[in-house]
Amino acid sequence: MNQLPLITVIITNYNYGRYLAKAVKSVLTQTYQNIELLIINDGSTDNSDEVINSLIKANPKRNIVYINRANKGVVYTRNEGIEKANGEFISFLDADDYFNRDYIAKGYTIAKKHKADVVYPNWHFVGEWLGRPDTNFPEFTTRLLQLQKLHVTPASLIRKQAIGSHKFEVEKVAEDWDFFIGLSLKGLKFKLAKDNYINYRIRKGTRSSRFDPREDTEHFVEILSKHKLLHGDKVINPAKLVSDRHPNLLTRIIRKCSPRAALRLVRKYGIRTTMIKVIRRSLSRITWLRRFVSNRINASFEKSVNVLEIDTSSKARLAVVVHLFYPELWPLIRSKLSKITEPFDLYVSVRDKDKNIELEKVGANQGSTNIVAFPNRGRDVLPFLLIARKLLENKQYRYVLKLHSKKSPHRKDGKEWFDELLDELIPYANDKILTTLGKKSTGVVGPASHVVSLERYMGGNRNHMVYVLEKLSDTETINDILLNRDKYPFFGGTMFWCRLDYLRPLLETDIRPSNFAPERKQLDETLAHALERILGRTLHIVTRKKMYTVTKRGVIRELPDKSYRGKYKYVH
Repeated sequence: MNQLPLITVIITNYNYGRYLAKAVKSVLTQTYQNIELLIINDGSTDNSDEVINSLIKANPKRNIVYINRANKGVVYTRNEGIEKANGEFISFLDADDYFNRDYIAKGYTIAKKHKADVVYPNWHFVGEWLGRPDTNFPEFTTRLLQLQKLHVTPASLIRKQAIGSHKFEVEKVAEDWDFFIGLSLKGLKFKLAKDNYINYRIRKGTRSSRFDPREDTEHFVEILSKHKLLHGDKVINPAKLVSDRHPNLLTRIIRKCSPRAALRLVRKYGIRTTMIKVIRRSLSRITWLRRFVSNRINASFEKSVNVLEIDTSSKARLAVVVHLFYPELWPLIRSKLSKITEPFDLYVSVRDKDKNIELEKVGANQGSTNIVAFPNRGRDVLPFLLIARKLLENKQYRYVLKLHSKKSPHRKDGKEWFDELLDELIPYANDKILTTLGKKSTGVVGPASHVVSLERYMGGNRNHMVYVLEKLSDTETINDILLNRDKYPFFGGTMFWCRLDYLRPLLETDIRPSNFAPERKQLDETLAHALERILGRTLHIVTRKKMYTVTKRGVIRELPDKSYRGKYKYVH
């Protein structure tokens, strides 16, 4: 059997001591075995040198080369890495990023199969999440690279011999883009590793998180102009990139209304709605306008929350939170709540138009009634989160029952679904529910017939889920959830009993009303739908709590840790 070729991974570091261990370990644990690790510490002033030496000491048998010197900048450091590397292929890893275990193996397999000189991955964003989904880059063309329709990271697998005398040059910004444009114009073969991902960290205060797009565009034009002078028609006109990055409103509308796209939208929504959607989307990309609208939205909800002066009853440790979008369903909900045998206070959210609603007391076990009017946004989920935050601050309540009125006018069995869910959630024998919630290890108790498979019903909610999970957990846990979705069910309908401390990690995130999409009768693919899924087994894993079900007879069981792939009865 032929030995696999040596591959050099070059970790470049400047003051990333707190991230270094994760980066180094991600290289040392690769499934691909023949790796040379070259670490260049570019004059760090933090504890990087100490961290690196301890990692080398802990791995004496590994092929690790360490260069520690004064600061000379990223361009010099990358070129030094190329010069010092002994591998047939090289890959640059920034010290704040890291590899998945099979990253090098996947890249090499593709390089060998397609005889590629550069194998570039997709990107998975980690760290201080900014709502970015994983990339889905197209197959390579030089034009797409120049137009920035795809990005080739230095973490790509690069055949060293193919680099030749080519070097990194640009100091200000996009030295990697400049480098790979040059390689592509030399005729090197690039290949996308579609299912391979570099874990790329977003941090506040870095260019990745707060760059000035127009200032960067000026530098991009300089780079393209340099290459155009050398290669003529092989390089796009820089003005094309400028118009692509900063289109005016008319250009945006025309772009969205290409014949094929326009026909598809018109067939689905009609001419008037299509134009409204296109204009709204175009306007949403104007940064100052988006920020202004977000502030207005958040202020309107904050005003509602501030008006809510919590009126508590001394005996209540249970808060029942009801989103009453359809007030005509209150008599049904009230009759169900009358079965609760525990003292509780009632919190009801309504639309602005129903702010003066009067609700009859449920029964002897109900204490106070609190009614708050919110703008119609975030369905039942956003009002619940805002009220739950107030309850957490109040420190009186230990448990919550979350309900909401629901008609599901898009389906024929909506009433049947609602009745069955409430019958299971509030059985006549409900004392055992509070006993179960009394255990600190408990998270949620939900309706037994409404356990839904995340594997089958992820829908278009993946990106929204990742956006929230980045605020709650580490990358390893998130990847496990996404790769083993059958093990992470949730309760259909988003109605359940739970301990208030189970919600704490979610309530302490910076998710705000403006993060939720306006209500336009969406049936799926909103942040509210993603949170419905997260409030299942997913949040239980994050909080290390147990998930329970309850039947119409009041029988409570811990939800088994098994695969859930079945079809949900009430999904059409």
